[in-house]
Amino acid sequence: MALLLTVFGIGFLLLIHEAGHYFAARFVGIRVLEFSLGFGPRILRWQGKACTFRLAWIPLGGYVRVAGEDPEQKPKPGDLFYASAPKRLLFYSGGILMNFLFAFLLIPILFLVGVPFEAPVVGSVQPGAVAWQAGIQRGDRILEVQGRSIYGFRNIHSAIALAPKEMALTMLVQAPGEEPRNVSLTPNYDQEKGFQGIGIGPLMELTFANSLHKQFPHSNILRIQGIPVEQTSLLAAVLERAQTAGDTLTIEFADEGGEIHKTQLQAQPIDLADAPPQLGISPMTNKVDQVRGGLANWLHPGDIILEVNHQSIRNLQDILLAVHEQGGLKNIQLHAEKEDKFVEPNLLLSAEEVTASLALKPSDEVQYTIYPGSAADKAGLKDGCRILRVNQQPVRSFEELRGFILDLSANANSAPKVHLNWVAANSSEIQSCDFQLAPIPRHSYELTMQVVQEEVVVASPIRAVRLGFQEASNMVSEVLTTVKRMSSGAIASKNLGGIITIGTATHSFASQGFIPLLFFLCMISVNLGVLNLLPIPALDGGHILFALFEILVRRPINMAVQNAFQVVGVFIVLFFLIFVTTMDIQRLFQ
Repeated sequence: MALLLTVFGIGFLLLIHEAGHYFAARFVGIRVLEFSLGFGPRILRWQGKACTFRLAWIPLGGYVRVAGEDPEQKPKPGDLFYASAPKRLLFYSGGILMNFLFAFLLIPILFLVGVPFEAPVVGSVQPGAVAWQAGIQRGDRILEVQGRSIYGFRNIHSAIALAPKEMALTMLVQAPGEEPRNVSLTPNYDQEKGFQGIGIGPLMELTFANSLHKQFPHSNILRIQGIPVEQTSLLAAVLERAQTAGDTLTIEFADEGGEIHKTQLQAQPIDLADAPPQLGISPMTNKVDQVRGGLANWLHPGDIILEVNHQSIRNLQDILLAVHEQGGLKNIQLHAEKEDKFVEPNLLLSAEEVTASLALKPSDEVQYTIYPGSAADKAGLKDGCRILRVNQQPVRSFEELRGFILDLSANANSAPKVHLNWVAANSSEIQSCDFQLAPIPRHSYELTMQVVQEEVVVASPIRAVRLGFQEASNMVSEVLTTVKRMSSGAIASKNLGGIITIGTATHSFASQGFIPLLFFLCMISVNLGVLNLLPIPALDGGHILFALFEILVRRPINMAVQNAFQVVGVFIVLFFLIFVTTMDIQRLFQ
């Protein structure tokens, strides 16, 4: 059903855009010869009174073919170039106007029915990130960003990503049971994601999947391994360890009637047939970056945490597990100011309190932690090792190492062979080993993670119209700002998506129901409208530019100039299509 809705949704957007051109042509007296939805060989064809209609196999667009499109031929009544410049302007604008009209009329209706949004509630805060420093915590609800009302988590991300670079933002934030407060912060540019962020994630909920979901469709998971699901940082550490080791999980949940149950989930090894070959390492992140609260009396920026409660530490997750298992922070072995120290804070901190107080980063001399069962583990590498060379190429950072391994994987027909030079922890002896990259063994459970949804319903038609127009206007502004930010490099081009990305996203919204699909189609419709407005020859915006020029200077642009611009425009569009399709394919493989 979701697949059918996806095809229907994309096809419908194309239909309304081309219908805009069709009705605009009929309105201004331009004769329409053919109306096609899709390109290539036809599926269906039927002859109307004044136009031939066709449905084609390639659903990547469509066209309205009108009489007299060749400007070099002598025009006659009903031809495109017989029409005046204002009439041609309306014809070329018809698809764009229809895109905007669709969104501006439908969104208020959807708000009257009820639109599900990702709850604008913080589910996770990255330690040390901008939000963490500003005191934002899990459970905080974001009400406004720069005075703009927030209804969904997507709006938070877009408002932050599209804000001017290095500009302080004011956010209205409300903690559970407290009065709203203003928070001022300046986003950081995230190199990996390619846009600005503040280090927060949406509120997530764990639910049963597969057979357990059918057995308990409306269950509410309360605890995993005795840990309340609200303790997200600790729970993530427990689940990560379980997925690596294949532990059995004890789940406590409430059924639809509120009755409490317990069940055990067995680990299922993940099929590695399609998994990418990897080295199986990640940087040890055990150097104190920032610390606050009671921990600041015992730890300082620059300290390297070696052990907590006599358990070796590779990252923050190890600390959370050690604190949870012993009911607090009993003792710490650390390397500080060129010497090892052993301190006994005896702090009765929870894992969540540690997360809110401590931010770690990799040490200057990058050491690595080894995933159990990985290629690196089988080759004999141990936690704390340093990697000097890969296939005789020196590597100075994890980013260099990751890029080198990705290149090896991309250019090999089978599992790539690797020669490593490495140094064990607390050693200066250089060791060598040869092995093949391989997928990292992992386990899965009958659990799935999804973002918590909230339905926004507006009872008043007047307020629904006002809210709908506001939301549609925000969509237009976001697209324009996105184009501007990408042009300046503030948003990386890797965030662009083509028909594959649109199809995948449409399928995702279609899986959620008809209303979410319609709201998403409104967003895509606005995107199509704005992008078609861009003054690129071969797009509607290019033709609109020519018509405006003729209206203003009272003469058409020279035909040679128009033809040259059209050729350039075709190349621009083809390059853009190839580029975004390449990005789509890369995402699929990732």
